Amino acid sequence: MHGQKRAEYKARLLHPDTRAKLGSKAQQWNHLSEELLKQRRRLFSSPPPLSDIDTRGKANEGNAAAAAPSPEVLLALTEKMLSVNPDPSHLWNIRREMLVYLIQTVPPSAINTTDDDQEGVDNDSSAKSSILDIEVELKLTAHCLQRNPKSYSAWFHRKWALVYFMNGSTSQQEHWTTMKSILQSELELCVQFLQLDERNFHCWNFRRFVVGLLGSSGGSDVTTTSENDGEVNNDDDEPTTTSAVDNFSGSWSAWMHQIEEEDKEAWMGPQISQNACRAVGMSTGSKDGSSDAIKSTTPLSKRELEKIIMNEWDFSTAKIQDNFSNGSAFHYRSKLLPLVLEFRSSGDSASSPSEAYEAISLARDEWDVILLDAIFTEPDDQTIWFYHRFIVTWARRNTVVVDGADAEVTEEFEGLLYDMVDSIQELIDEEKEDSFEGNTQDRHESKGAKCKWAYLGMHLVLSTLLEFKSNELDDEDKIELRERAKECLDELMRIDPDRRERYQILESKL
Repeated sequence: MHGQKRAEYKARLLHPDTRAKLGSKAQQWNHLSEELLKQRRRLFSSPPPLSDIDTRGKANEGNAAAAAPSPEVLLALTEKMLSVNPDPSHLWNIRREMLVYLIQTVPPSAINTTDDDQEGVDNDSSAKSSILDIEVELKLTAHCLQRNPKSYSAWFHRKWALVYFMNGSTSQQEHWTTMKSILQSELELCVQFLQLDERNFHCWNFRRFVVGLLGSSGGSDVTTTSENDGEVNNDDDEPTTTSAVDNFSGSWSAWMHQIEEEDKEAWMGPQISQNACRAVGMSTGSKDGSSDAIKSTTPLSKRELEKIIMNEWDFSTAKIQDNFSNGSAFHYRSKLLPLVLEFRSSGDSASSPSEAYEAISLARDEWDVILLDAIFTEPDDQTIWFYHRFIVTWARRNTVVVDGADAEVTEEFEGLLYDMVDSIQELIDEEKEDSFEGNTQDRHESKGAKCKWAYLGMHLVLSTLLEFKSNELDDEDKIELRERAKECLDELMRIDPDRRERYQILESKL
């Protein structure tokens, strides 16, 4: 983990007591591994009759070796081993294999029919319990992720369990209500994990996946009432018919019905592949993993869609303000930005600002609220400057329209760029004064120079101004901007001589 010295870690491993304990654990692990594979071979060479299958999933772990081969024994063994080491993917594969085996082998009529406390339970509830015990899988993966928050296999199994549960119900309204409650709990779990490690990209990826499932779960017509006041939601833009959605792979394209086609570049792609869906019995009907056999849901209204997106936008804002080095939060924000723009520029009034103007306004908000504080707090953090480059490039692209840029849009973008120049120059002057009071020729990145990224940012803004206003600037203004950009590159060659040739190429393009 972060912050551990390698020498101290190796010293602990070489201690005689530690080596003895690890050796004993290795022997136990090898014994369980051999028993697991032996039980699996026995199961598929002579499957047990249905009457011998304990559908409640209870098995005696201590007598696993002597027990007859059954899916429950294998599930118990995988649970025991994964609780110790959640990383081996083959153990999760065997667990999924056993879960699917149980579900596909045991008829719903054999589920929970012998217990006295099950009398009066309707068929839908019995069928639902035969799908997948989602709570068991969520509890197991949560325990495994506490041991290793960056276990690829554990995160994937959690995704698989949610998807399999979503696809398997014969009930409609009750199922989607339960599913939405589970997904909201998953978002809260992400908050807890990111409080421990806000840069855990596994958890950020899982959060995007959960949001994709939440959107695919359908709109308020499924639950008939709004969240705020319990009244029926009958907005004019609320869809009144149901339609099949794409497979629940985590893709955002399944529920982005209200976003224009050209904005698809902002959508998140699927996180469970077509092959993975097919391997666990989920039908796939298209190249991108969509399915014709998925439950029908009511598409989200634009208001519901906006609520989901803005909730994620606010969450990324909070995480960035907690830590300006959070590259995962900045990446998520860059994907949300075009979607936020869509809602800000979707006014029905003829007097509503154009999309290009809203794009520049949104870029200015990012500069004023996020970037300005960040660059003065952590001027040597490249994460901030990467996002700054993205914002400048994205805003520049949004000023280009078919019939030419609107005068007001052009003026706003130019004003934003000049404000960036002034602020970055102020930062450079402060860093020079604080860090290099002696010989300015001794500045070097390896000696603590913090101005490298500021100079790169300044060069980006100046070169953008030259490109953007090339037909409107007079010769004197062009010369001044080129000189300032060249000064940035000359300074970068002194600070960062290892990349001198790159800066020389940039200088030749001025």
